[in-house]
Amino acid sequence: MADDEAIALYGAVKKMAEAMAAREAVLDEKTAALDHTIAELKGLPLALGKQTSQYIAAGVRQSIQDDFSRPIADAVKGPLKELESATYHARTVMAEGGKEARLQNWKWIAAMVIMGIVLGATGCYYWFVRDLNQVNNRLDTIQQQLTPAALAPVPQPADGKATKEHRRH
Repeated sequence: MADDEAIALYGAVKKMAEAMAAREAVLDEKTAALDHTIAELKGLPLALGKQTSQYIAAGVRQSIQDDFSRPIADAVKGPLKELESATYHARTVMAEGGKEARLQNWKWIAAMVIMGIVLGATGCYYWFVRDLNQVNNRLDTIQQQLTPAALAPVPQPADGKATKEHRRH
């Protein structure tokens, strides 16, 4: 039995050696992971410091912006309201001016049309009266040429008696 025991013992030792090798491999993996974690932890304060600095810088920036922007915003609110009011009034005035300009344009157009009618009527009347006067003058000339004998004076006798008798009638 000594050989069997030695073989059994050899098998048990071999299993133990394999188990120990497996545990050693696992232990090496865990050690490597631990070393990696330690290396990351060593860089953590630097990263946290940068991140904290960024947060602090952002907070300081925001604080400064708030400190300066609030008074500026409060100071600008009044003029902005006045500017809004002025622009509103300017827009209404411009709209009224545009309406007035359109109305003025229509007034000018109406005035021009009326002036054209008046000038046209005056011109027509002038030319009509002028032509009518020329026609009247020609008719007078024609009438004078047709009736010269009728308009001639009646000859009177040289006697004084005839004149007295003529007066009696």
